[in-house]
Amino acid sequence: MRSSKFNVALAREALAARSETAQGWLRGTAPGRTVQRMLSGIVDIDWADRSMTLAAQSFTSVLPVVIVASTVGSRDTFTAGFFSQFGINLDSVDVPPGSFEPTEPTFAAFGIIGLLMVVLSGTSFARALGRMYGRVWHVPTLKMSSWWRWVAVLLSVASSAALVGFTEILRDVPYLGGCLALVAQFAVWTGLWSLVPYLLTERRLSPRVLWTTGVITAVGLSALGVAGDIVLPRTAAAAETKFGELGLVFTAIGWMFVACVIIVSATVITKALALDEGPVGRYLRGPVEPLTETSMVR
Repeated sequence: MRSSKFNVALAREALAARSETAQGWLRGTAPGRTVQRMLSGIVDIDWADRSMTLAAQSFTSVLPVVIVASTVGSRDTFTAGFFSQFGINLDSVDVPPGSFEPTEPTFAAFGIIGLLMVVLSGTSFARALGRMYGRVWHVPTLKMSSWWRWVAVLLSVASSAALVGFTEILRDVPYLGGCLALVAQFAVWTGLWSLVPYLLTERRLSPRVLWTTGVITAVGLSALGVAGDIVLPRTAAAAETKFGELGLVFTAIGWMFVACVIIVSATVITKALALDEGPVGRYLRGPVEPLTETSMVR
């Protein structure tokens, strides 16, 4: 099912939605029906369970990639940028000197184990994302023959998250540093969350839907990043003081959960906007032949 077929299917779904019997005060207007679709879509997708599943699997899938990179790169700025998003300052974590020396025998063993974790179980996060996109957009999930797409998504998410942390160096630019860092983070998130559904749905979604998903997700994650700059340092410090390094783990998982809520909600919101009766919905659905209620049975 290519983009043109996807547009037709989306247009038919929008026509069916408009044909439903109006119930409730929200369904009295076209914007109200769009809002109701957003709310009902978030409930139908089981946002809490799905977001927690994604958060847990991102912790066991994305972090091994970063750990391997941290071992190879000896905690370079790129890797430190990833952890800084969770309020974790690697310089403050107590690790014995020389623990990450490449000459140590444990380095090779850790590298091999880390890579095996990525290959064997690291794609669970990407598979969970694929199931979420499949349920929202009514498209089939990937088959095993497309396994490389799961790996590509995993590596893209890990590298993009680290790149977002790396953009913090732009804050050192006089006067415009904060704005430049925010714009750079927004651009990275937009590109990533336009690419991820493109890979996981095998190009079944239209470019307009992909970019809209990316932009809405980027808005939410960028706002979360701004909030994190204020909240996370103190939260992570307090958790580490009370629970030790285990407190940092709790903080990271909690922040991942909030990020996954944004990712899931952005997808549902995009779907609701695509079914909108106004110009936004018509734009997202793209050019299609006029449909009637009788054409829906074809």
